[in-house]
Amino acid sequence: MIQIVTAIRSLLLGMGIFLAGSGLLGTLLGLRAGEEGFSEAVIGLVMSAFFIGYILGSYFCPKLIRRVGHIRTFAVMAAISCVVALLHGLFVDPYVWWILRIINGMSILGLYMVIESWLNEQITHYRGQIFGIYMTVSLLALGAGQF
Repeated sequence: MIQIVTAIRSLLLGMGIFLAGSGLLGTLLGLRAGEEGFSEAVIGLVMSAFFIGYILGSYFCPKLIRRVGHIRTFAVMAAISCVVALLHGLFVDPYVWWILRIINGMSILGLYMVIESWLNEQITHYRGQIFGIYMTVSLLALGAGQF
């Protein structure tokens, strides 16, 4: 088991850093929207758009993974997520942010899907323990990103 964790430590570290940034972005956007004068209802709609992206991503991402593979899908989703994070600073508009949050939700779901499907394919022994470590790193990173 230690050998398996050692083999995937780079994946866990990279994912942890990326999810810490995602957690920070979620907190930052909610606070920034309030500073920009968005109403509470609009802030709620903008922030919930992320999960609309999750739902849409669950339909589109498996097809993308099957078509181009894990590595390319991961690279595309990571790039999209980074670009979307930068675009939030350029366009301070609730309609634009709503669309960007949907795209970000799809890309983050794509990253999760690539990592989890790859782990599921590669790890045959100790799968439950490895996924437990993976989920612990994920949730700690998302939580740490908010501080």
